[in-house]
Amino acid sequence: MTGPEKYDISGLCCIIWAMKKVIFYTKLNCHLCIDAYRLLVDVAFDMPLEIDVVDIAHTHNADLKSMYATRIPVVTTPNADTELDWPFTYEELIAFLAD
Repeated sequence: MTGPEKYDISGLCCIIWAMKKVIFYTKLNCHLCIDAYRLLVDVAFDMPLEIDVVDIAHTHNADLKSMYATRIPVVTTPNADTELDWPFTYEELIAFLAD
C-alpha cells in the first residue's frame, strides 16, 4: 500500500476573474430595456458580471426617475465617470466595461 499521491501543479496557470459590477437602470414594460439586458447577458458569457438592476420607477427611486426617465436603459459601473445610454452595441458595451 502506498501513501497519497502528490501532484506537481507548479506548471499550471490559474486565471482568476474578478466580477465586474454593473448598474443597469431600467423600468418595467420597457422593450428597449429588455433588448439592452439581453446584450448584458450576452456580454456576461465573455466577461463575468454582477448586474445590479435598478427600477427607476420604484417609489423609493424618485430622484433616479427624474434623472433617467428619458434615457433608459442606461449602464454604468460604481466607479465610472460616464454612463452608457441606449442604443449601444455588444462591442460598445464590451469597450465601456473594459475600462
